[in-house]
Amino acid sequence: MLPYVFLGEWISPKLAWLKIGSYGVNMALGFLTGLWLLGRELRRRNIPAVYAETVIFLAIIGGVIGAKLAYVLTEAEHFSWTELISGSGLTWHGGLILAAGMVIGWFIYKKLPIPVMLDAVAPMLASGYAFGRVGCQVSGDGCYGLPCSPDAFDKIFCMAYPNGIVPTNIEVHPTPLYEAFVNFVLFGVLLKIRGKFKNPGILFSIYLIVSGFARFFVEFIRRADGRPDRFLGLRDAHLIALGQVVLGLLLVWIFTKFRSSKIPDYGIMPATPEPVPAKVQRKRKK
Repeated sequence: MLPYVFLGEWISPKLAWLKIGSYGVNMALGFLTGLWLLGRELRRRNIPAVYAETVIFLAIIGGVIGAKLAYVLTEAEHFSWTELISGSGLTWHGGLILAAGMVIGWFIYKKLPIPVMLDAVAPMLASGYAFGRVGCQVSGDGCYGLPCSPDAFDKIFCMAYPNGIVPTNIEVHPTPLYEAFVNFVLFGVLLKIRGKFKNPGILFSIYLIVSGFARFFVEFIRRADGRPDRFLGLRDAHLIALGQVVLGLLLVWIFTKFRSSKIPDYGIMPATPEPVPAKVQRKRKK
């Protein structure tokens, strides 16, 4: 485990306050990769690539604030105010909900085709989540799974986190790795099939369904950490993941049945011819 990639105290005791965590580095990699890829996806749809910067900025702000708020609400009994400004204490679904609200609100403000934009963003959601889970794994921040049974067939995947931020010498399921693998594969699949659907919005719906199911099943082997059961033995994360799946299925029906005639097939916007410079126009007239 490598909780920190840099500590200021390595240089001077006066810089002991300076710490760069491996989780934060992976989050930064996820956002930077998303910025680059989203710009390419927007260009494919003949939408200004510069919009990617605003989308990623809103995703960062909404994601961090939403993740913190969700953690405070769901972990109120265990919450410490020191976690408010720390790199820990983040809940993915809270970040996704607030970031989605802010980004979609901006789409509406800019009068952008929401289904097309959601399809462009979908692969980056998968890759961003995967990078975040790699950060969880490397830092050992405690979001790992239950202890493994010595005789279980899946024991070969289990490992201990003796040097993590939340250390354990017991071999447990590395659930961050499970989720990172699923979401990197999902990222590749979404890129592969993104031109297969005539109705914009379907790609984003597929992301919601697959990632929701993945989180739902992984949650059964994650540590509960005192999180209470809400319904039929399911925790908050289970219920939110199921809600995500239901929303994805509902959106498939909506985007299929109520497709706007103003949005071209495959969500690719019609190419806009580049303006011809004035000098070139004068030469053509001659």
